[in-house]
Amino acid sequence: MKMAAKALRTINYEERAKDTDYKKRLNKVMTEKEAVETFLHDGDSFCMGGFVMWRQPESVMREIARQGKKNLSLIDESGTFEGIDLLVELGMLDRIDTAYAITRQVGGISGTPALERGLKEGLPRPVEAGGVLATPKDKVKSDVPPLKIVDWTNFQVALRFVAGGFNVPFMPCRSSIGSDIPKYNKEIKEITDPYENKPLILIPAYKPDVAFISVQRADRRGNGQIWGFKGTDYWKSRAAKYVVLLTEELVPTERIYENPGLTTIPAYCTDAVVHLPYNCHPTGCFGCYTVDGMNFISLLLQRQSRDGALKWLDEWVFGCKNHLEYCDKLGWEKLDRLAKSEHKLNRIPA
Repeated sequence: MKMAAKALRTINYEERAKDTDYKKRLNKVMTEKEAVETFLHDGDSFCMGGFVMWRQPESVMREIARQGKKNLSLIDESGTFEGIDLLVELGMLDRIDTAYAITRQVGGISGTPALERGLKEGLPRPVEAGGVLATPKDKVKSDVPPLKIVDWTNFQVALRFVAGGFNVPFMPCRSSIGSDIPKYNKEIKEITDPYENKPLILIPAYKPDVAFISVQRADRRGNGQIWGFKGTDYWKSRAAKYVVLLTEELVPTERIYENPGLTTIPAYCTDAVVHLPYNCHPTGCFGCYTVDGMNFISLLLQRQSRDGALKWLDEWVFGCKNHLEYCDKLGWEKLDRLAKSEHKLNRIPA
């Protein structure tokens, strides 16, 4: 638990120029530690690629925790609970914009135990969720600002990235008209359509500082190829100021050119490439390895209490220097079994 507490302290990093033009580099390969240090700073906003249980770069969440980043904002349409709840447990997030979060599992097990502790007990910080749920006032300490949860629909989150990618201030839609979402989310504006004289919702653009996106294949220049469901990763890579690709396989550019239509994220969007197999664990990666369901159950059971969560962090986050040590601890034989299980159904072509 001592190591977990250290993550909340301020870390003085070497000053780096934020405006360095990484996108023009021909070789963008760096380590995960270097990528997080270089592009994500205290007070920044970021998003993750993938969707719920698939292709979510969970290793980045663990690295963010190790580096003790603070006052972060995260936007995610439907993210997995493992990584997000990890940062909630450490009090590193100031705001989460989301459309969906898993809260209850079989047998009453909490899918987001840290978030629920924040709502009920104010630990590690109080929570304001959607303008409806909030930590009881007697549990709120005046010197601890609340974690703010802002509600959107999945479609609206996608539109925020589309607007950011197009570099326009908003996108119009009619999603959620008549629901409580515009009532409690004051960032959503309702106007009268000047053409049809009907109600119209305006969704503000979102341009995160960093997008961390996991891909199955990439080259050193930053051309990233994705198989399977792509979610909104195309638009995230266009909306974000910096884009970090975490790739299962690093290949020559000639391999990318063999199937150019699969290049969802081109080099001109990418600032860094991290070659890191199994970076999505315990979520899965289409064609590479399946979801580690047993690991999810195990970590959830351990993290139901605050003490258990801090012990888990000490063992699996701060007790591992990097993702490869995490894999060593997990066991490469287990990871190989997850890969073989996925290959029975889906396989990335050689």
